[in-house]
Amino acid sequence: MRTFALPACFAMIAVVAPAQDPGFNGVFKYASDSGIEAAIEAAVKDMNFVKRPIARGRLKDTNPAYQKVAFTVSAQEISVQYDARNPIKTPADGRAVPWTREDGKTFQVTAKIDGGKLTQTFKNDEGERTNVWQLGADRKLSLGVTVSSSSLPKPLT
Repeated sequence: MRTFALPACFAMIAVVAPAQDPGFNGVFKYASDSGIEAAIEAAVKDMNFVKRPIARGRLKDTNPAYQKVAFTVSAQEISVQYDARNPIKTPADGRAVPWTREDGKTFQVTAKIDGGKLTQTFKNDEGERTNVWQLGADRKLSLGVTVSSSSLPKPLT
């Protein structure tokens, strides 16, 4: 069984002052129910009864609801930090760079801002996860996630 990232959608509210950078620069705090449990259940629903509890456990372990996310964006680099974890730093032009998660899994990661959305993609031989961050006019941040893997019956969004 392979480890997957979780598809989730959730809102965060900005804790930076509105007078600061109108873009993604800043720290955002978790503000509402993300639906992670429901997304996990939807992800494992069509798996057989042997694989389902294994997949459910791995999805829960690798996809916590982070309490804050911090973005530092410049013309050269996009940095995304979840809670107190090390920031994930990528070139702002969308070039892929290697990154190793805390559990030792390695990925090629890209990030780019286009059309008011920050897209961050993680790829390895087990699959792909794409995070699409979008700021509303009220500085609320939303996240849409798509996960695909040969171990899943269909891509998850």
